[in-house]
Amino acid sequence: MGKVFKAFDPFMNRYVALKVMKHDVPEGEQRRFRLEARLLGSFTHPNLVSVLDVGTMKERGLYWFAMEFLEGTDIRGAMDRGRSVPLHVLCEIFRQTLDALQYIHLRGIAHRDIKPANIYVCRDPHDPQLRPVKVLDFGVARDLKDEAPEEGGWILGDPRYMPPEQTKPNLDLDHRADLYALGMTFYEAITGHHPFEDLVGQHPKLLLKAQREREPLPPSTLLGSDTPQQTADIVDAFFAQACAKNKEHRFHDARAMQHAMTVLLQYA
Repeated sequence: MGKVFKAFDPFMNRYVALKVMKHDVPEGEQRRFRLEARLLGSFTHPNLVSVLDVGTMKERGLYWFAMEFLEGTDIRGAMDRGRSVPLHVLCEIFRQTLDALQYIHLRGIAHRDIKPANIYVCRDPHDPQLRPVKVLDFGVARDLKDEAPEEGGWILGDPRYMPPEQTKPNLDLDHRADLYALGMTFYEAITGHHPFEDLVGQHPKLLLKAQREREPLPPSTLLGSDTPQQTADIVDAFFAQACAKNKEHRFHDARAMQHAMTVLLQYA
């Protein structure tokens, strides 16, 4: 529903990321665009992108908002370049991601599109040791306090990462949907393979069905043979709880998942 441009703000002498809504976007998409701007504008958390300004060009029917411009790369970019992420680094990335999720979940917001491309590891031009993680793209976020059915009966999100309860329109969904998606991301980042890799690139309905019905191989089966057995067991248990088909069997909240990640880090 929008395009993002790198733009220069001469008054503040800085670059910004300018998100502009596309022409002729349906009203429902326009509302989601405006909701994303409002949400990001209301957040004050170091692991969430800051909105700097928002506006409209009424004569062209365009809405826009400006965000802080980030240097760095998302997890997807790192994986696509064939770079392996050490377990201790991955745990730190996910610790910060879970900080952001806990923040939005306490405010009754579900992101609904957690995936490698939306987890961004920033690079500070002055301090190479400073690597803050930012959760991006709230374009399909859901206000859980809003009990109205989703307009149009659409399935929103990425079929590669969405939990069973997100694979059909208007099912009962809460904050644990994001924890499932983060668990799928964890599997892919640590193994270099998607849990349903054989279905990626095929019709999305096959992925949606797999999310509901199919159990992936334990991630330890794709780790190196030199992985200690205790580490493999803890990785498998972490993934199994994060991505339980029944949301009641998942981590209760982001803090509980973060605690389990701390335990995992001890064996990294």
